[in-house]
Amino acid sequence: MTKVNTLNIPAYQRKRSLAAKARKSTTRIRKKTTAKPRRVTRARPTEVEEMTITDAIQESKLENPTDIFKPKRTTASGVREMKTCGHCNGFFDKINVGIIKLTSSLRVGDIIIFEKNEGLFEQEITSMQINRQDVTIAYAGDDIGLKIAMKPKVGTPVYKKIT
Repeated sequence: MTKVNTLNIPAYQRKRSLAAKARKSTTRIRKKTTAKPRRVTRARPTEVEEMTITDAIQESKLENPTDIFKPKRTTASGVREMKTCGHCNGFFDKINVGIIKLTSSLRVGDIIIFEKNEGLFEQEITSMQINRQDVTIAYAGDDIGLKIAMKPKVGTPVYKKIT
């Protein structure tokens, strides 16, 4: 007897099982990549040179020695960094809610700047809604409703303050 026929399987069943095996996918062509653990880098000890206050003053050659201990102040200029995030499409006077069509994402806590007849005003987003549902983040293309302190100019862009 031959090896194929040792189990007395009829030929038509053998052919069917061979065809079924051919239809099954073999092993994966690509192996899944596994995330490698990050290497831990350790800070190497550095030598620290100890100085007294008088040495530091002499080295820095300051006119006023107390300047070392004063925090440096940055003068705030009148320029604000802002980015267009949408357009004001409407305002409801009775409930002080503005409708904004977004062109970029916004989240609760962002500071937005509106245009009004007299100039600009800025406000932090405390809550916003999409279809009467509170949301924490809204994406480009969404129409959102915001509680606004002052009446903005309808049809003007709304800006997001970049910090």
